[in-house]
Amino acid sequence: MLKTADILVFAVAIRDRYLSSTWKIFFDRSFFNTHTPSLVEKQFAFLISGPLSQNANLRQILEARVELQQSNLAAFVTDEHGDSAEIDRLLQDLAGNLVWLAETGYIRPHTFLGVGGMKVFRDDIWGRLRTVFQADHRAYKQMGIYDFPQKDWGIRMLNVATAGLLRLPGFRREFARRIKSQMVQPYQKVVQP
Repeated sequence: MLKTADILVFAVAIRDRYLSSTWKIFFDRSFFNTHTPSLVEKQFAFLISGPLSQNANLRQILEARVELQQSNLAAFVTDEHGDSAEIDRLLQDLAGNLVWLAETGYIRPHTFLGVGGMKVFRDDIWGRLRTVFQADHRAYKQMGIYDFPQKDWGIRMLNVATAGLLRLPGFRREFARRIKSQMVQPYQKVVQP
């Protein structure tokens, strides 16, 4: 349903400096798309109940989510003003703006959040994470996200060898068993007492 829509409006409430647990579950479970933009060229808006102006971190998280999807953030509308006539006007303006943006296909140039975030994912998926996120690798190739010359032959050879080994059931089982511990290994010395 989300993938076929041109306009996505999320109505959320701020709870404990983030969103409700239901929204947290929604965002967490959407990771089945991994690092691949799956809502490309959509128009997003957020209707937020709560003090968004006092929560720059949450605002930046939501902006980054939209930009990493290669979509457009039309606006945030909050109930911070407390004046229902003003909120009604903001909602009416948002509705008209969303339709116009969708009809014209406008996508605002991305900020560092979208550009920098995508470069980090691009470099990691091209390099050391390709073996684990092969679907991302295929999608990035198809979407033209690999837009840089990459000459790290060591990583290239490692990825080819590992991809071949993963076809062996025994190696695949052992790889799956070890992957979580390997992901957190660099942080063990910080966490261990």
